[in-house]
Amino acid sequence: MTPRTKRILGRAIPITFYALLIVFLALYIKGIDWNQFSKAEFNIGFVAIATVLSLGFRYWGVGIWFFLLRKLGAGSLRGKYVELSYVYAKSWLGRYIPGAATWIVGKVYFASKLGISRARLGVSGLLEGALQIAATLALGLLLVLIDPRTNALEIGYRIGIIVAFVLCVVALIPAVFERIVNLALRIIRRQPLEKSLFPTASTMLASAGLYVGGAVIAGVSYYFISASIYPSIKPADILFVVGVTSLSSAASMLAIFSPGGLGVREVILLVLLSVVMPSEIAGLVVVVTRVWSIAVDALFFGVTGATLLITGRRDPVRDIPKDEAELASDERS
Repeated sequence: MTPRTKRILGRAIPITFYALLIVFLALYIKGIDWNQFSKAEFNIGFVAIATVLSLGFRYWGVGIWFFLLRKLGAGSLRGKYVELSYVYAKSWLGRYIPGAATWIVGKVYFASKLGISRARLGVSGLLEGALQIAATLALGLLLVLIDPRTNALEIGYRIGIIVAFVLCVVALIPAVFERIVNLALRIIRRQPLEKSLFPTASTMLASAGLYVGGAVIAGVSYYFISASIYPSIKPADILFVVGVTSLSSAASMLAIFSPGGLGVREVILLVLLSVVMPSEIAGLVVVVTRVWSIAVDALFFGVTGATLLITGRRDPVRDIPKDEAELASDERS
């Protein structure tokens, strides 16, 4: 690839990313039934608590990303938390573009501008997605299926969740994960990655635990949104809501061709939240949480972008020279 071609792609890729994001966000928002909001009465205090928790959940994700990159031996992280938080927030919005790879590819592309090995960014991105699905599915299964009120759910639905969970767990066995990644690389005619680029069992276990913690934070934020609309929900139902949120989140990530898991997450939330509140209220909660989630994503992007400006850091889209060792690593990858 010539330097001129690289420069053209360097300009075209970010523009394409933002254009696709705007298009699919517009389609996502267009599908919202705004008339439902006329029926809602909110407890502003609960909404504020939920928003703070949800924003914290996103920063928790940044922390897990840093943890994985360090464990995978990525260099050039010192002093780059602000820039990488912005990269994470921008790439997080890529979930609204169909194809789960957008979130991963976005982080690889934008973060590599800061001199971080693309190979390690790619492995960490794959690991993040797999760990997040497995951890949230595990938590959701535990908290939802132990609740006696869910015995009425169809057995096929519960079997499907369990099968998906088992497959995720098997895929996260270090030796299996390594084979899957290298098989994918062979399919696209790339060289297998060095063994040093793959995580150890202890790293995967610790990361899964961190994702369980993140799922709890996210679930509690959804409980407060639910309580702001339906004050009669019981404090004892908080664990059930955490479980419901975890299952719907995992299912939306598995629905790779649906922008932001649109439709999949809502169906699961509607079915399971109806266990703890009237169905019409559950439908209202589903609509409100969709809009609120988009708003928090935008807030996260805005806060990280503002922090970037205040601290005088550079937008990682701009090319930043890499040292020779990192260039050699990327060349081998």
